[in-house]
Amino acid sequence: MTDEWLEIAHRYVLLNTSIVEPFLEMHKDELRKTNQIYARNSGLLWKRHVETFPKWLKEKVPIDKGEENDLLKWLAYGPRKQAISCTGFIINGQRFNVEDDKKTTQNSGVSIDATTMCRSSAKDQSQVADVVSYYGVLKEIILLDYHTFQIPLFRCLWANVPNGIRIEDGLTLVNLEESQSQFVKDPFILASQAKQVFYSRERDSSWHVVMMARPRGFYELEYYDRHEYMPIILENNIETRLDDVVEEDQYVRVDCEGTLV
Repeated sequence: MTDEWLEIAHRYVLLNTSIVEPFLEMHKDELRKTNQIYARNSGLLWKRHVETFPKWLKEKVPIDKGEENDLLKWLAYGPRKQAISCTGFIINGQRFNVEDDKKTTQNSGVSIDATTMCRSSAKDQSQVADVVSYYGVLKEIILLDYHTFQIPLFRCLWANVPNGIRIEDGLTLVNLEESQSQFVKDPFILASQAKQVFYSRERDSSWHVVMMARPRGFYELEYYDRHEYMPIILENNIETRLDDVVEEDQYVRVDCEGTLV
């Protein structure tokens, strides 16, 4: 994993981990006070916040600061430069596998509902935060090693928003061949955020109908407080089982703008 990809993955972890939430608002408040333009322009504020937050947090919560939570300190310090790659992962009662061109049956369809900065139209330059649904294919499973715990992330190929997604007759259709350039610099999500979907291809078309997958053995899963951060201990580097149910959470995408429809 290159240093650039590691930085992008670590940044996504920090922006989407509940234990870090108080520091997110603290950092944005500091940016507003240092430059009035950030107080007036939410888009510029968000961009600067995303770019500078990891370095700011590392300075704010040094690893040798005794009174801070150990979990928070290791997150602020950052992961090791080596990451483990897996081909399969079970979470939220669903089994995910990376896309395999040789297999006809896939468990690689992924969906996530995430909060993003949106414009109501192409002509409207003002931005608002709204929840947008994203659809993609799982390309790689990565385990970031934070020295005392590991965090699984999915690297996905995402359908273009909004050109690659449309609603027809109550069905969601996705075009995975549309340009994905808007996600090149930020393809990651936490494994716990992923919802599994299957794609049924329309005949002689690049569009696929989205079908949501139901978790298997849902009643057997152990429930955790969704606001409590829970790292995992991995037994091996091939495949890991983690039964962790997370419901009704909203997550954040930082790589692109959405469009309200």
